[in-house]
Amino acid sequence: MSRDRKTGIAPLTFRSSHRSRRTAGATGARGRLAQSAVAMALGASLLLAGCFGESAQDLLKSARTHLDQKDPKAAIIQLKNALQKDESLSEARFLLARALLDAGDVSGAAIEAEKAQSQGYKGDALVALQARLLLLQGKVDEVIAQYGSRHLASLPDEADLQAALVGAYVARQKLAEARVAADAALKAAPDSVNVRLLNVRLLTSEGKLPEARASLDQLLAQSPNSGEAWQLKGELQALAEVPTAEVVESFRKAISLDKRLVGAHSGLINTLMTSGDKAAAKEAVAAMKTAVPQHAQTFYYASVFALEGGQLKEATELSQSLLKIAPNSDRAQFLAARVAQANGDLRQAESLFAKVLQSSPESTQARLALAQAQLRGGDADQAMTTLQPALEAKAGVPPEALSLAAEIRLKQGRSDESESFLARAAEANPNDVRSRVGLALGQVKKGQEAQGMADLRKLSAEDKGVSADLALISVLMRKKDWDGAGKAIDALDAKQPKSAMAPELRGRVALARGDRAGARTQFEDALKREPAALAAANNLAAMDVQDKKPEDASKRYDVVLKADPKNLRAHMAQIGLRLNHKLATPDESIKRLTELTRAHPESPAPRLALIGLLVEKPDLKQALSVAQEGVTRDPDSPELLDVLGQVQLASGDRQQAVASFNKIATQQPRSPLGPLRLADLHIQGGDRDQAAAALKRAQAVAPGDAQLAEKVTAKALLIQRPDVAQVAAKGLQTARPNFGLGWKLEGDIARSRKDWPAALAAYRKAEQVSQAAGATVPATELAVALHSVLVESGKTDEAKAYGNAWLAKHRQDTVFLHHLGDVAVNKGQYAQAEQYYQSVLNGAPDNAAAINNIAWVKLRTGKPDEALKLAERANQLRPQVPTYLDTLAEVLAAKGQTDRAITVQQDAVKQAPGVPAYRLRLAQLYVAGGKKTEAKAELQRLADLGPKFEQQAEVQKLQAAIR
Repeated sequence: MSRDRKTGIAPLTFRSSHRSRRTAGATGARGRLAQSAVAMALGASLLLAGCFGESAQDLLKSARTHLDQKDPKAAIIQLKNALQKDESLSEARFLLARALLDAGDVSGAAIEAEKAQSQGYKGDALVALQARLLLLQGKVDEVIAQYGSRHLASLPDEADLQAALVGAYVARQKLAEARVAADAALKAAPDSVNVRLLNVRLLTSEGKLPEARASLDQLLAQSPNSGEAWQLKGELQALAEVPTAEVVESFRKAISLDKRLVGAHSGLINTLMTSGDKAAAKEAVAAMKTAVPQHAQTFYYASVFALEGGQLKEATELSQSLLKIAPNSDRAQFLAARVAQANGDLRQAESLFAKVLQSSPESTQARLALAQAQLRGGDADQAMTTLQPALEAKAGVPPEALSLAAEIRLKQGRSDESESFLARAAEANPNDVRSRVGLALGQVKKGQEAQGMADLRKLSAEDKGVSADLALISVLMRKKDWDGAGKAIDALDAKQPKSAMAPELRGRVALARGDRAGARTQFEDALKREPAALAAANNLAAMDVQDKKPEDASKRYDVVLKADPKNLRAHMAQIGLRLNHKLATPDESIKRLTELTRAHPESPAPRLALIGLLVEKPDLKQALSVAQEGVTRDPDSPELLDVLGQVQLASGDRQQAVASFNKIATQQPRSPLGPLRLADLHIQGGDRDQAAAALKRAQAVAPGDAQLAEKVTAKALLIQRPDVAQVAAKGLQTARPNFGLGWKLEGDIARSRKDWPAALAAYRKAEQVSQAAGATVPATELAVALHSVLVESGKTDEAKAYGNAWLAKHRQDTVFLHHLGDVAVNKGQYAQAEQYYQSVLNGAPDNAAAINNIAWVKLRTGKPDEALKLAERANQLRPQVPTYLDTLAEVLAAKGQTDRAITVQQDAVKQAPGVPAYRLRLAQLYVAGGKKTEAKAELQRLADLGPKFEQQAEVQKLQAAIR
């Protein structure tokens, strides 16, 4: 495989399909012969020959000759004619597969090879061909699994099989195994040009460039007319960074020997483009069009040039043609996404970028492009989630990723982090404008504020971009210099007068100043400038909801959808809002999601939401049908396979669920999702050993994945397998030694076995590591864990001192304040708990969790009237939250409103049917309300849980009371 000059990564291979048309010239000849009797006799004999025709064996023999002459098109015609006469000819099927592959039709070749095997064709040649076809279809793991330990008696076929294995091993970065396979191929066919070329490519992958070049020179001396050898020489010269003229000469020589060498054309075009000779590159593309007009690479380069030349219509047509030929190619999808972006179709661009990233999660380029598209589409949170892996890359974080992260954080109102990312960009690339911005920010943080701000203002004035403007605005907003921030936003506005960015930022400033009316005006201005600006619509909708005007909030999305009727994110946001605020019934939402699923078959989001609502209804039969339909349409989607497995499990079909989750694991070997789902399934079934094995497989996929390590640790502790949890924690510590979470998880493990000294040591180590790494965001979760251990281990005074010290540094940390309230509740210190929860509300007046907890405390302290008001408010702020519904039902029961309490508790059970405590309260309410039949049913459900529900004594007591 050839390798990209900069990255050393093998370029993606396109598959194409070529079909020939048969021409008939015999008719005219027969007309001329008919002018004489002799001619008529001759014509008759010709017609008779046409009626009886060549035998299938004659056609088969002719096809072999065409294949030997490297004329696959003619061979395909003869073989298809042979199969029309005798479709049972398995050898014809095999030769047709070979011919189709030589013509570039990989999928067609795979079909015919399978037919040949099913018809009984056997032999080493078919084995080698099938291995090669699997490799070309990207089924690398299947090649290794099926053929990794296999050898063939026929030496040419053995060489072909081992060559396929080399490609598979290289794709999985298993170079030692690839070397063994290459040596086996060389042993089988030492004089084969193709095998020797394969060895040269492997030497290159092994980093042995001098040996590779020497071996290739020897090969060229023996086979100077090998076009593929000259092509490889050009590729090696490019890797060695020899003068461009020499590289170009080698690629041109290859093309002169074989004008259909796609790799040589591509290499020539890439070299000319890299050297800046666009005119010559354009001529090379034209030559490629003439030589291989229907090849995917030809469409690719033609589309690139059309896009760069601003010929969007032509670029669109070419990129769509490319997608038809190579629908699963990352390169094709990425280019089509760029074209869609240029056309302003952000929805299509985002969808295509997402497909590339799903196929190649290691592609930083695709990750950045998708995050950027999501940010432009108004979803800053999702953009940051997409970008996060690039910000944690071991090989170094690209400056572009840091700059994009800075922009996202600023839009989220997190100025400190925005500045931090820009400062990191400065370290990564000191000569870039963004780096100069980062250096200026560094001066500000070091106390050289006047100089730093002056540099930012100077950069803002000089640079046509907006990096300096965003940094300046960030600093001023952090300093709460609202007037200064306003002026800086005005400067940005002058650069981008049609963009919604400036009024969006003005709206954030207004909100920070407490000017809700001014903020609303600015967000509305943003929406006027860009009616499809979802971020502005989201801000306005959030304000409307806070003002108890959900209907007005819904109308905000009408504006976006009028400008962009296909904006799926806006549709989904509106459906969720209307459903949560009871502006639409579940059935109405199901109908709308069904329509969206049909309108956007390429996106799993509406289908997943639809399945979720159908499960809640519950309509498991329809949910299963929708899920199966999605998997049929997109069988490689892990999201759809996942939800199918979950619906199958909910429907009681455990075996099918296992099959679905196993399929995820097989199709996505680098994704932990499949093993995690299997672990959950085994946990539910009580099979701890199988669950532990699945968790180990999941952790091994990505030991440096923080979120995965957390999940594995939590599940391992749930099944009382601290050994598995410890592997996850240690794996994260090794992979990311500057990230405190690995030690925090180690503390969680120690805490689970009540080893308080070990837990405290691990948590404090986590704090030290995070601080040493320069963490700027308070590690509240870690602080809560450390404080909890101090409380649980009886270190009351130390816990109090730690809590006070934390709050002295982070006065507005509502999460920690909430935790302190919970600690006080557990101790029965209700007055103290209420004070902490009230402190949460001082910083976040609409914190529904704190309001709910105060209601619960008020009830315990004999204040049911106040409790009712608070419980109702919590449920208004966050409707249909089971915990809040449960509190409200308890308060209503205390007030003597049993019927209403029953209705509310029924909602709680509906929202969380798997929580036995909610069912127990419902049973108690049924008993209090005289509804014995309903009470018996609920109590029986609880009794059936046996020891899984620890309050069986209360269940038995209630059952006895209603007998």
